Amino acid sequence: MSEIEHILSDRENQYGSAPRNFAQVGRGWGAILGIDDIPAWKVALMMDFFKTIRCSVNPAHEDSWIDKQGYTQHGHEIAMTDEP
Repeated sequence: MSEIEHILSDRENQYGSAPRNFAQVGRGWGAILGIDDIPAWKVALMMDFFKTIRCSVNPAHEDSWIDKQGYTQHGHEIAMTDEP
């Protein structure tokens, strides 16, 4: 198991299914913004961009790079199984 797979497995044990979690976030963000639910794959993309900004501010902070990989992997998996 790669480092990122280990981290994603650990996070799933802590927080539950990423697709379900991202869908819940998308529902909440949509409600806050007064728009339709944001699809789970877009939530992953938005979180990836959040980590991109953190990496640009502090490129030596390894945890942000690892988190960015995780969001990218989850977004890809969700997009390949859901209708974007």
